[in-house]
Amino acid sequence: MNRVLLLISAMILSLASYAQYNETIRTGRPGHSIGPFTVGKGIFQIQTGMDIFGFENKSAGFKGDGFLNNTVLRYGIAEKWEISALADYKVETLKSDALETDLSGLAAFDIGGRYHIYTGEGLIPSVGFQLRFRLPVLSEDYEIDHVAPRFTLITSQKLSDTFTLFTNWGGKWNGNNSTGTGFYTINLAFPLCGKLGGFVENYGSLTNGNFDSRFDTGLSYLVTNDLQLDVLGGPGSNDGVKDFFLSVGLSWRSKR
Repeated sequence: MNRVLLLISAMILSLASYAQYNETIRTGRPGHSIGPFTVGKGIFQIQTGMDIFGFENKSAGFKGDGFLNNTVLRYGIAEKWEISALADYKVETLKSDALETDLSGLAAFDIGGRYHIYTGEGLIPSVGFQLRFRLPVLSEDYEIDHVAPRFTLITSQKLSDTFTLFTNWGGKWNGNNSTGTGFYTINLAFPLCGKLGGFVENYGSLTNGNFDSRFDTGLSYLVTNDLQLDVLGGPGSNDGVKDFFLSVGLSWRSKR
């Protein structure tokens, strides 16, 4: 009988070691990086934020500004599997010499999922993989012709009791041609004081030999174990184009 109880206990502990549900919320905000863990079986999570942005190329004589709402919905169908959807609604104004163009509408609608491959320990990273597809159901100003895939290999690594390193490596397509874009993010997250955390991040992309790279930074505040607020922003300067963004948002989950 004792052996049976020991076996059952071992099985429960083994299953628990693979559980994705965490005491405090894990979220893709703030920053461009995402983590390898899923939300946990039966957990619904929303991550949403409002961005303001602007860009300018003085030599080419054009500039633009606007705002963007980004919302991600996630649901755990198993401990290591989740499904998700992303929607971007954008409003922007483009100016070139005397010409001004206003654009608005649904700029992105993605569906897909994430799988947690491996749970690391210490300097050995945890690994996940996410695959999403942008659907050709966008507003006229942002419409695409075909389904556009996007894949991401994700790692997180506990460098010390203070610092955690996240990396994302992947590729995406725009839905209008066969040209692919490679992308990466490198994010260093750390606690600041109590429930306040911070991060610094470098992210970039490579398309047809053209490499762009940017930096951002921000803060997060854990209101409860299931609710987090955040603020972030950053500048960029690539190929004569200077840009910036500022974002505020929140992440919330409904526990089982």
